[in-house]
Amino acid sequence: MASVTHEDDVKETDVVDMRERKRRCTDVIFFFGLIAAWFCMTIVGFIVCGVIKDKSLPSGDPAKLSSPVDYLGHTCGYHSSVENKPYGYYMANTAVVCVKDCPSENDYTKFFCHYDLQSDVDGSYYKGYTYVETFSCMYKIKTKVFFNRCVPDTNVQNALNEAKKYASATNETLSDSSSYATSNDSMSWFNTFIADVCYLRGYIFGFGIGIATAVSFLYLYLLRIPGLLFTAIWSVIISIMVLLFVGSWLLWSLANTWSTDGVHGKNEIITMRVFAYFGIIMTVLYVCVIVVLRSRIQLAIGVVKQASRAMTAMPSVILLPIIQTFGVTCFLAVWVVYVFYLASSGEIVTETTTKAGISYSYRTYAYTKNSKYAFLYLLFCWFWTSEFIIAAGQLIIALSFASWYFTRDKSTVGNTNVIWAFRTTARYHLGTAAFGSLIIAIIKTIRAVLAYIERKAKKSGNKIAQYIICIISCCLWCLEKCMKFLNKHAYILTAIYAYSFCKACRRAFFLLLRNILRVAAVNMVASFLLMIGKLFAPVFTTFLCYLAVAYGAPQVGTTGIIAPLILCFVLAYWISGMFSEMFGMGIETILFSFIADEEMYKVEDRFAEAELMSTLQKTAQAHKASKAGTKVHQVHITASKVNFFAVDIMKVFVFVW
Repeated sequence: MASVTHEDDVKETDVVDMRERKRRCTDVIFFFGLIAAWFCMTIVGFIVCGVIKDKSLPSGDPAKLSSPVDYLGHTCGYHSSVENKPYGYYMANTAVVCVKDCPSENDYTKFFCHYDLQSDVDGSYYKGYTYVETFSCMYKIKTKVFFNRCVPDTNVQNALNEAKKYASATNETLSDSSSYATSNDSMSWFNTFIADVCYLRGYIFGFGIGIATAVSFLYLYLLRIPGLLFTAIWSVIISIMVLLFVGSWLLWSLANTWSTDGVHGKNEIITMRVFAYFGIIMTVLYVCVIVVLRSRIQLAIGVVKQASRAMTAMPSVILLPIIQTFGVTCFLAVWVVYVFYLASSGEIVTETTTKAGISYSYRTYAYTKNSKYAFLYLLFCWFWTSEFIIAAGQLIIALSFASWYFTRDKSTVGNTNVIWAFRTTARYHLGTAAFGSLIIAIIKTIRAVLAYIERKAKKSGNKIAQYIICIISCCLWCLEKCMKFLNKHAYILTAIYAYSFCKACRRAFFLLLRNILRVAAVNMVASFLLMIGKLFAPVFTTFLCYLAVAYGAPQVGTTGIIAPLILCFVLAYWISGMFSEMFGMGIETILFSFIADEEMYKVEDRFAEAELMSTLQKTAQAHKASKAGTKVHQVHITASKVNFFAVDIMKVFVFVW
């Protein structure tokens, strides 16, 4: 019934019912390795939290991270000189002094001062007004405690005016202390923002999440309308070609105008003509690429339509990012606690630096070698876990879309297909997700280490080391992008054929090479559509929210709508981005399913729907006609070879692009 045209491909021919085919667990050892990594991370976390005592790794106290630092660089409540003063009180210039308690009432005859002046001012309080001018003292203002800081809990400007009255009674004159007023204005803006968001929360979340989801679904549904996608794609392709040509012509025309006006110099004219030549070259290359990809672009349009049908048939797939977010949140809830305890386990060291003749004191932490290794290990665990969650999601999407494609009666496919994909991934392929994510995590960890070494090299001024590290970092960045691209397609082959990770990577690599022009065309079309959708949904949703808020919501409890609209746009952009990521993975899955279908089955046995099959047959007929023409006109064999060579060159260009 079926035939395999490539020895490098799978020999299996029965993917008729993916939901009933036998699968085996793939790369199980790597999933157990991930569990072991989580267990070791827990042990490290218990040690730094003090649950398990170990002298080789000191425990921490996160309260030190949030404790204020005074003007001398001492941590309030921890340094020996201010051990009994856990709170920070702000001077007019926002410098901090450590105090025992935050004042609960305004008292303009009592002051908090620099430590060497405190006793002097306590003996003669009127001196405090003089020291306020030099930002060495500040009278007591009603405050509330916030993260061990005394934050003003009164109208600061009114308090300053009252303080001036007290100062004038002692024949002292105070200037405006604007630092506090500015700080208060910032707090007022923040409070206003929170109040507006709380008052309009129904509109923000209703439009930002609910309406944005509906608009994103509507956008995907519109892609199914006959002729709409074809018209949009080719209009953009032709528009880009026209813009390149017109832009090049305008540059050349402007260069000719400058050459005769006697105003512009020779270098300016040459520069303009160089850009004109460059534009002409880019126009020619662009036209060549479109000529080579013209049939593949038609195929890409058909693939995108298939992916749109698949996603609208399985709407529950949009819940996947929510599940992924929940998983990341659960991991972060524990991981962040461990990181905070580890970050506070170092010894506080006060350092002084001088800039523009002014000395500044600041605190830093000195860590043991074991603590640094613990930091690195926690970072590696974060990279591996986050990439594992992403990989598992990609596998679920690939299984959902692939099983939809390899179903004869697609009307029977619905939300239960997503549940099956989730269950299948959890039972058989979490090891493959762990393997692929491990590779990305290792690369990211090496890049993090190089970034740390590069920072050290900058401090030492070693330029050669900086250049070498920069080159290696760029190579690793490219490697990470390539591996993510290859991993994604390996997951698709795992979904279709139940391959292990290494086998899937190898087959995916050669499959990409054999179909590089198709992949390039699909990626070009998909990137354009995803970009439009990613912008259309949040802009349209925010506009609807504006109409509802400006003309429908009562304005009594709000001071402005800009901030709520911005938050609505951010939420809608996140929703549209979620759809774009899933839809992009779905498009890649449909493409690979189509290629597998084409290579494994005869025309009458394929799973492609009528529209996609029609596009395929037109492409095949054109290819056969080209071959027939070559056989008839043997005298043009040399020209034909040159033509094939040109196409190969174009393939290389497209692959690099």
